[in-house]
Amino acid sequence: MPGRPEPSPEEEKALPGWFQKLQEHASLTGYMEALHSARFIKAGDAPSSRARFHLESELDFSPVHGFISANAEKNWAIPDETGVKLQELWMEYVGSGWDLRVGRQIIIWGKADGVQVTDLISPPDYTEAMTRDLDGIRMPVDAAKLRFTGIPVMGKDLNLELIAIPVFKEAELPEDDNPWVVERTMPPGMSLKSANKPDVSIDNMELAAKLSGYFSGLDVAVSIFHTWDDMPAYFYSIDGNAVQIEPEYKRMTVAGLEFSRPWSDFVFRGEAAWYIGRYRTTTAGNPIPRDSLKWLLGLDWTPGDDWTVGAQIVTESIFDYHPAIDADAHDSLVTLNISKKMYNQLLTVSNMVFLDLNDGEFYNRVKAEYELGDGLYWSVGLDYFSSGKGQYGVYHDNSFVWTKLKYSF
Repeated sequence: MPGRPEPSPEEEKALPGWFQKLQEHASLTGYMEALHSARFIKAGDAPSSRARFHLESELDFSPVHGFISANAEKNWAIPDETGVKLQELWMEYVGSGWDLRVGRQIIIWGKADGVQVTDLISPPDYTEAMTRDLDGIRMPVDAAKLRFTGIPVMGKDLNLELIAIPVFKEAELPEDDNPWVVERTMPPGMSLKSANKPDVSIDNMELAAKLSGYFSGLDVAVSIFHTWDDMPAYFYSIDGNAVQIEPEYKRMTVAGLEFSRPWSDFVFRGEAAWYIGRYRTTTAGNPIPRDSLKWLLGLDWTPGDDWTVGAQIVTESIFDYHPAIDADAHDSLVTLNISKKMYNQLLTVSNMVFLDLNDGEFYNRVKAEYELGDGLYWSVGLDYFSSGKGQYGVYHDNSFVWTKLKYSF
């Protein structure tokens, strides 16, 4: 078992037979980390401060496999995050050319780096805004995933993935005394009701399908996802002399396309998602369904000497745009990620920038990570949000420096 010395012959004889057999088929890994931060623009409590213990175990009784992972966390900045939380728990049967996985799982789609285009199966956790890595933002869903591999079509082998999600899971947003809550004053005479979530029923299931293949160096996939929007639409109604705001999660369908193509020191990649029937806020009343196209083009470059450069442009365009009711016809974002390994690859320095082209705001994360020993890493960094009122500027006062110690085993 990783992280543990092999038992001596005398110790093995003392172990129960079932435990010896379990050791042959199970692995146990995990990590411990502690992170603390400090604002440097506006004095106050640390926007992020936590200690976390993560454990995961894989079981291999071929053709049956299992996986379980959980977190135990103490969070000083966001007390509601303190506790023990089950992450994933699934069982999988692997047959000849097919497999079935059932249970709580994280499902990753797409070719994007740090943004979501077709990667919508696992809803996001924005409890700490966007300061977590994307792997830490994705939340698991209770799902059944059936996959067929090596399907022969016109001389090519294709893979088909079918997903059913019976219970809707919404995005997590900061609430109450969370330092990442965006303060908005409710006008007099207005009240916010509890969100209207879809009931658990066959009609309300989320269904997805993805067909992928590899064609002469080109990795391509097409997908369809009949889902509920993870973020609610806000509807207004009048009750007597009061105005009520009622959040409601609405149905939508997403048709997706993704590709990647390596060439020399480069990898070209892209995604496109057609959002059908997604409700959007307007300036002329309640939200209305507005179709849109969101696409991404990315380039990864490894020029050598342990340099890595990644750049992306992401744009979403609303169909049938009307300036009287729609805020913007296009939302555009550019990201740039540069990293360099040094000192026999023990030190990694990176800089990731998100630039909103609509309002000129940006979010910049600078990070340095040093390997102190086998599995032990120390990181320091800076997360800076430019000023403004857009998706990044609202967090300007939360710009912070941070340090993290992590041990993986």
